[in-house]
Order: sequence, then C-alpha cells, then structure tokens
Amino acid sequence: MSIHYKMNNKNEQTFNERQLKRIFYRRLAVVLWASFLVASIQTMFFFAVFDPQLLAEISTWNITLSPIQGYTVGFLFFWIFNLLTAIMVGLVMVLPRTKLANRKTPIDE
Repeated sequence: MSIHYKMNNKNEQTFNERQLKRIFYRRLAVVLWASFLVASIQTMFFFAVFDPQLLAEISTWNITLSPIQGYTVGFLFFWIFNLLTAIMVGLVMVLPRTKLANRKTPIDE
C-alpha cells in the first residue's frame, strides 16, 4: 500500500517538492549568514588598520565620506564578495557527478 502526498488540486505541491524547497531555503540562509559573519570579521580587521577617510582622500575619485559611510561601504563590499564566493562554492558542491566519475573500472565489472 503506498501513500500519496499529492492532493487533487494541481496547485498543491508534493511532499518531496516541499522538502526540496525547505532544503534550498535552509542552505541559502546558511550561505547568507556565513558570508555576513565573515564580512563582519574582515571589516573589523581591515578598518583596524586602515582609516576610511584616509582611503577616500587617496582614492582616484573625488569623494568625501564620513567614517560611518566608509565602514558601511567596506562592509557591503566584503559581504557581497563573500556571498559570491559562497554561492560559487555551493554550486560546485551540488553539481551532478560527471560521466567520468560514474564510469566503472574493470574491477567493478
């Protein structure tokens, strides 16, 4: 006897589809949170050494930033960079195995 989780309504999702969606959102939250924490640590270490106003003065663009604006721009830069890195790693981790990895060796036959 098999149990069907799919309802008669076509708009309802199956149990497996809902589980996959939950797993995706959980992994996305982990990537966002991890990149946020790493960006926070990078911002603390970077701005412990470099002053954002001094960086604005020596830049090629003629901009004036308050320290808070400099910290914010630096943090956002670090967070976006870490987020892109984490997404790339996540994509590589979930890619399907290649045909070469799935081939059988003579010992397996």
